[in-house]
Amino acid sequence: MNTPPPTSTFNTECLAQFNLNCLVIFAALYQEKSVTRASERLNIGQPAVSNSLSKLRLVFQDPLFFRRNAEMVPTAVADDIAKHVIPLLSGIGHVLERYDVPALGHPSRPN
Repeated sequence: MNTPPPTSTFNTECLAQFNLNCLVIFAALYQEKSVTRASERLNIGQPAVSNSLSKLRLVFQDPLFFRRNAEMVPTAVADDIAKHVIPLLSGIGHVLERYDVPALGHPSRPN
């Protein structure tokens, strides 16, 4: 039985203008609560995490995280964003895994 294609629409212009990688970095920072651990998890430099956070702060007009002791604590806005974004990123990850899509620069996993 064939499943009909999704019919919901989305704002392609808005998405095309937004760097979706910033949301991946946001999600890692949200989960790790540390710029250092997020950068290590993503295999990118700490400045890249900080730059993405700066861009997101401008876009969402919110600090998103504040430092308390050695931890990055999310604001209420960050909690709301994470509630929506992390499940979406997880779903995208599942699709990529299902079709064995290799990460750029990394060989495909053996079957």
